Amino acid sequence: MRPAFSTLLMSTLLLASLSAEAGTLYGGTWVPTGCGAKPAAPQLDLKDPDAFNRSVSGVNTYRQAIRTYLDCLVQEANADIQTVTKSASAAQQAAKDANDKIQADVKAADEKFK
Repeated sequence: MRPAFSTLLMSTLLLASLSAEAGTLYGGTWVPTGCGAKPAAPQLDLKDPDAFNRSVSGVNTYRQAIRTYLDCLVQEANADIQTVTKSASAAQQAAKDANDKIQADVKAADEKFK
């Protein structure tokens, strides 16, 4: 295999293997795909002290759930950033390799057709 093609193939395979964990862009907004639904913030019930006290447990549950969700979101975002960076670098290297091959072929042609 030519170096440029193999570099491109490897970067494509890497991206495909990591895409199961990758987030998705929707209208310019990045959304994680492996973290489940974002927990909805509860409303405190301010009717009376008993209702308020009962609703506080929902807030505590939410705080734990949102912490877990945000940890997952950050981990997935960082993995996506690394994947995009590696893919862009691989594409740049593939283009450089192709250009180097062209230059070598031009040089060889120069020598051959003098």
